[in-house]
Amino acid sequence: MTYDGYSYLIDGKRTYLWAGEFHYFRLPSQDQWLDVLQKMKAAGFNAVSMYFDWGYHSPAPGVYDFKGVRDVDKLLDMANQLGIYVIARPGPYINAEVDGGGFPAWLHNQVSETRTTDPGWLKYSDEWQTQIDRILARHQLTNGTGTVIQYQVENEFYDSSPDARAYMKHLEDKARADGISVPLVGNNDGTFNSGTGALDVDAVDSYPLGFDCSNPSRWQGVPDISHDRPPGKPLVTAEFQGGAFDWWGGPGYDKCAQLINDQFADVFYKQNIAVGATMQSLYMAYGGTNWGWLGMMSHYTSYDYGAAIRETRQLDPKYDQDKLIGYFTQAVAPLTKTDAQPTAPTDNTKIIDTARANPDTGTQFHVLRHADSTATSTDSAHLKINLGARAYTVPQQPGTSLTLNGRESSIIVANYDLGSNNLLRYSTSQIMTNATIGGRDVAVVYGDHDSDGETVLHYDTKPTVTSTGGTVTSTWDAATGDLRLNYRHTGLTRVQISGGGHPLLLLLADTATAKTFWRQDTAAGPVLVRGTHLLRGASSKAGTLALTGDTGSDGSVEVWSTAGSLTWNGRPVHTSLTDDGDLAGTLPTAAKVTLPALTDWKHAQESPESQPGFNDSSWQVADKTTSKITTPTTLPVLFADDYGFHTGSTWYRGRFTGDDKTTGITLATQSSGKAAASSVWLNGTFLGSSTADGNKTYSFPAGVLRTGGDNVVSVLTVNMGHDENWGRSDAGTVRGLTRATLVGDPGTHPITWRLQGVRGGETPVDTVRGPLATGGLYGERAGWMLPGYPTDDWTPATLPATDTTPGVSWYATDVSLDLPEGQDTSLGLTITDDPSRKYRAEIYVNGWHMGNYVNYLGPQHSFPVPNGVLNPNGNNRIAIAVWNLDGNTGGLGKVELTKYGSYASSLKVAQNDNPRYDKARYTMPSPQQPSVALQVPGTVEAGQSFTATATVSVPADEPPATEVTAALAAPDGWTVSPRPAAAVPVRVHGGTSATFTWDVTAPAAPGKVNPLTATVQFVQRGRSQTVSDERIVIPPPPVFLPQSKMSVAYADSQETVGENAPATNVLDGDPGTFWHTRWSGTSAPMPHEIQLNLGGDNVVSCLYYLPRQDSANGRIANYEVYTSKDGVNWGNPVATGTWTNTSAEQQACFTPVSAHYIRLRALGEVHGNPWTTAAEINVRLAN
Repeated sequence: MTYDGYSYLIDGKRTYLWAGEFHYFRLPSQDQWLDVLQKMKAAGFNAVSMYFDWGYHSPAPGVYDFKGVRDVDKLLDMANQLGIYVIARPGPYINAEVDGGGFPAWLHNQVSETRTTDPGWLKYSDEWQTQIDRILARHQLTNGTGTVIQYQVENEFYDSSPDARAYMKHLEDKARADGISVPLVGNNDGTFNSGTGALDVDAVDSYPLGFDCSNPSRWQGVPDISHDRPPGKPLVTAEFQGGAFDWWGGPGYDKCAQLINDQFADVFYKQNIAVGATMQSLYMAYGGTNWGWLGMMSHYTSYDYGAAIRETRQLDPKYDQDKLIGYFTQAVAPLTKTDAQPTAPTDNTKIIDTARANPDTGTQFHVLRHADSTATSTDSAHLKINLGARAYTVPQQPGTSLTLNGRESSIIVANYDLGSNNLLRYSTSQIMTNATIGGRDVAVVYGDHDSDGETVLHYDTKPTVTSTGGTVTSTWDAATGDLRLNYRHTGLTRVQISGGGHPLLLLLADTATAKTFWRQDTAAGPVLVRGTHLLRGASSKAGTLALTGDTGSDGSVEVWSTAGSLTWNGRPVHTSLTDDGDLAGTLPTAAKVTLPALTDWKHAQESPESQPGFNDSSWQVADKTTSKITTPTTLPVLFADDYGFHTGSTWYRGRFTGDDKTTGITLATQSSGKAAASSVWLNGTFLGSSTADGNKTYSFPAGVLRTGGDNVVSVLTVNMGHDENWGRSDAGTVRGLTRATLVGDPGTHPITWRLQGVRGGETPVDTVRGPLATGGLYGERAGWMLPGYPTDDWTPATLPATDTTPGVSWYATDVSLDLPEGQDTSLGLTITDDPSRKYRAEIYVNGWHMGNYVNYLGPQHSFPVPNGVLNPNGNNRIAIAVWNLDGNTGGLGKVELTKYGSYASSLKVAQNDNPRYDKARYTMPSPQQPSVALQVPGTVEAGQSFTATATVSVPADEPPATEVTAALAAPDGWTVSPRPAAAVPVRVHGGTSATFTWDVTAPAAPGKVNPLTATVQFVQRGRSQTVSDERIVIPPPPVFLPQSKMSVAYADSQETVGENAPATNVLDGDPGTFWHTRWSGTSAPMPHEIQLNLGGDNVVSCLYYLPRQDSANGRIANYEVYTSKDGVNWGNPVATGTWTNTSAEQQACFTPVSAHYIRLRALGEVHGNPWTTAAEINVRLAN
């Protein structure tokens, strides 16, 4: 595998790499990997680009899984079997709109920064490379053991700093040490084409139309990707736009398919050919599904991408256009070595000709398009083709012209040998493919329906020309040896020419007819097939051609090959010879598919976590004081990831002592993105929900708060995915509950939080479906979504249904399918409902999480389910968890099976390993068991002494707990002395309780968070058991200066034209608004500053900065804080530092100082942009 300034060479042969992106992890069905690869190969793709998702394979440090739907060995074997090259892209960072950009979620708890030379980070990236490289190395073309031809290092890494270059070199050295011998490549737009960390080829990464699919007729002009092409390296695209992603609440992927449509492929991909590209990798060829919690927060379940092969595995019209170009790049070898060729202008300035020529063969390629590539007009022209000995004005036939429809391009090939002495002077018909088949040269050429066509061939003597199927006029010029054919592109016209070397068969097609052709290459030579929905494969043995593929309702087929007989999907096909000597026959077609209605639904409520008596004794206590993700604004750390809960829903239950001053609670939650959600209960009473990130205050209804007693606040949150990591720490944005403050409480009643997410945390209970497969709803932890879970005691239900109970409930049914055998049928589930209903749902099929549905947001309503997950010939369990957000409009709409396509096919799909419900594995803790409640003061001063009491209770109707003992654990430096009775084992009968008491003294310097844990041991039913309760004790809380007393004294810049973002927004108490420095017109440069008048002299000790919530734009990185008595004299900064890129509140603390004014100066932005933003600023008073 080598390269030069023209192209890659494989075994010394120049090769045009026509590649497409495919993500195996977005298709949880091994045999359907083969389906996608076969469809790519059938469309002329000779290479597949593949990301390898670290997080998909690793649930915990040092733990890796490459089995089942993660078996990349099998995937690479499939590619080798098909003869399709692989461009391996293992990261370690991949972006790809996946959770954390491909970083495993556990990584957030290990390192603060990634993509650097920090040894702590490299330890883990090396670990991943070791795991994936050993597999990739086994499948390299250079070893003769596979088809891996390139290895991409990192991804879209545009940092050229010395540390970044050293980091890149480390990854490259590691790959080589791991046995990677193929070229090392990149998609960094040339950042690493030279210098330290230089790659063999650092390629183009281009998305010229962007990602707004709401107006699919809007185009930008074509780019010139050759603008900074380095010498000695081929011009290649590692990623070029093959579709676009969509967002929650977006227009939907059908609109993206319209934006990046077959016209886009025709114009933009041919433009790349025009400027000399000899490798194009299209992102995506097949998009797939963000099943489970695979995707990042901004994107919904579908990752269809508007790709050539849709998420449903159906073929988009763009597929056919990709095939036309792909076949051309593979058939016309001179395309792999060309130089720019000067051209004369066409006779119509609206149409331009960009030409290239092969310096060895003289073959020319004239790429025609509109000068304004966005134009929608139909225009005609003539062009000049100079072949040295003779120049042509094309076309020559009077009254004809070259016609381009709007948003169309055409490649005119000149001076090209179609085989043995069949020299093509030029053709205004585009070449789809050509080959020598059985001693005859065959070429398929095409043009728009009913357009003029002209082909000129050169012969030494006048040839014989016959045609069928259309009108062809032939003109022989004995002086030049030119045979000119003129015709119109209608259907298929067959022209046979003899008199040169091999006989030549020209198949003149209109574009629609050309798209019905397929080509495969066998050991006996090339094969052309016309007809069928899809040609998957071809092989030849003993004069019989064995074809495999798919048919729909039309079974007609025509085959050009050397074979005398034909089989289709293993069965003989009766054929006859056509006048051209090819075989024609009829293939079996697809049977009708009838789908059953989904009935016999069962319904069950869950969310017992919302009730005060729920047994959460096995949950983790939130008692951490530091986080690798970001600096928490309050303690203890509440971030779900810090406790090993990285996917889906996480429940929080907080206990606090209430008093008559406490009127509500303000909670900050972070799901991230438009699909954010959280719900809150106090002592079992529903307080409400939020569908936005950030702060929301919930008032306590009268009579719900228990004054002087224990209160339980329950919060259900959802993590919609982690941020991508464009910088070095972006993926660490926090998730879950991030801050909690009691309204009216001066901070003397801390909340002790317990939390529970996905069962097993970083040790998944279900290792088959893996670490991204499920979340922490009660039903998920209890296995309700699994096949075999007993629903006999659930309530019968009919859909659509309504429900007024807030929280989560489940609907489940079983459906038996008996789809036609020998048929590839693509099915999914579709939910239809009134978007005013405020609920969201998680869709499980046979235990696989195949959809996140947000009824009020959309746009996705239909969820494809791949065969392998779905059993097309057996029973299927469908379970849907519905989260009623408002307590009024819950329930579930109409749910039905949807057929996307069905074809008689050779594809065979085995069922996944679908683990069923296992009662022993999924049993939940009994709510009826002894419990302990610890009572301690909420706050303590240094050296303060107090009494701690633990009350052990046994529920009524339960047997007694015997040999009951209790112990109290405290942090180092604390003194704990049990009172005499606490050391004596006791017996506690059902319906009664016992109390244990300790004298406790705090140290001279207690920590910010001090967990005190009472652990009780006892014997019940002959078994020794342990229960515990932990409470947090904190120092007296900080006090903030009310925003109402502050005002903005000065801001160096504010944006009030492009958006309403004045500086006063930092004091409005609304995290959804923000101050933004000027960006409309000319952006105001760094540094930026804002000065606040504190309303008088105050002794202050910290400035709190809440970044903009909806975007990283303008988030402050480097900062300085100043104070002043008069707003004029500021002196030296009282605090300096660097904040991380997070939406969580951050702080700058300093030695207490008396000030009338405070000044925040932004020196840099997290991405190096010239803007500054701030949602809120608060100032802390010194205690």
